[in-house]
Amino acid sequence: MLVYLINIFLIMVWALIFCTGKRTRLKKTMFVGICFAQCFLISAYRYGIGADYSQYAVGFFSMARDGFSVMSYEDWEIGYILLNKIIGIFTAQPSVFIMVTSFIILTGPAYLILRYSVNPFMSVFLYVNLYLFYLDMNYLRQAIAMSILCFAYGFLRDKRFWRFLLIVAVAACFHLTVLYMIPVYLVSLLKVNTRSMTLYLFGLLFYYILSDGVLNIILSKFHTEYSGSIFIESGIYFYYAFFPLLICAGMVALSYFAKNKSRSLELLMHLTLMMGFWQIVMTKHALFERFSYYTMLFVVLAIPEAINAFRDQLKINLREKYTKAYKGKDNDENSRVAVRIADGKTAVAVALVTVGVLLLAFAYNMMGLIIPENGVHGVLPYQLQGGSQIPSIDSLFKN
Repeated sequence: MLVYLINIFLIMVWALIFCTGKRTRLKKTMFVGICFAQCFLISAYRYGIGADYSQYAVGFFSMARDGFSVMSYEDWEIGYILLNKIIGIFTAQPSVFIMVTSFIILTGPAYLILRYSVNPFMSVFLYVNLYLFYLDMNYLRQAIAMSILCFAYGFLRDKRFWRFLLIVAVAACFHLTVLYMIPVYLVSLLKVNTRSMTLYLFGLLFYYILSDGVLNIILSKFHTEYSGSIFIESGIYFYYAFFPLLICAGMVALSYFAKNKSRSLELLMHLTLMMGFWQIVMTKHALFERFSYYTMLFVVLAIPEAINAFRDQLKINLREKYTKAYKGKDNDENSRVAVRIADGKTAVAVALVTVGVLLLAFAYNMMGLIIPENGVHGVLPYQLQGGSQIPSIDSLFKN
């Protein structure tokens, strides 16, 4: 656990250095680059970290040994198999394979935050605290698909369907579940209002009525290994969904509070609502946890964008309020006082919201590290390649 806490502490240190004062492109690039470089070191030099680590290490060794004469392995997708084969040309060492996949997996989120985030510190902080970083060390195939998907965000926002579809198709070569993002594109064309949110509620209603029967039909033909498994018969504990659903509730409230919503905010609201939808769904069938991560990935952009929209609307509302209070006063000083009061109260409100989000995100992270025996996604106890272990403080928290 110590390595993850140090990672978070250093992110805050770099934020004080690079994210304060005058904002420049260079400072933003250095901040994101340094933060993801240290995440890369944690991911690339790990050993046995991630619940599926052994499965992927054995799979790589087997595919590297067979070479290109065998182009299949279990039910894994062709893109992932091809990646294993290419790396296997140069080495059969799983440690090198982990390094290469770690680089590929982290490239997408780093690009997404650098290119689109309005608050890179909060985005990076959320990335490492919402279990996304831990997922990247566990679900390798899906994590690569998610990394590729990051490059489709601009096309999703700008409604360029064919370019978006092309990137999704490439990502599907590593994990087919990313095809779920195609209907996401269609839903995201809707305005976020009461009618569109009602669709999510109807979706949940039909899911709880029909899910068992539909899953039995699907799993009788595809991925039969999941039929009757714990992933279908039980769900994720609700407390894992609490913070994501709190974010979702805040986004619903903002949709009514903000008068003028940009296309990017509308899109990010939809992605957050979809994350909330799957967070509820996975409490019945754990298998659907995977779908929630595709949209949770973009929550690292959604929350900073939402806070900015909240700030802008609150400032407008308070300026109107205090300007009316000074109505009839004919000197400019009174108007300036009204503006200063409104802007001061807005700054306080935004600071409280920001600190609240950061504290809740960190608490969510700690819950995932403390409650499961080996941490969420099996990231504890952390150890380096060669069997070396970082000094452990896990027992201090777990006891």
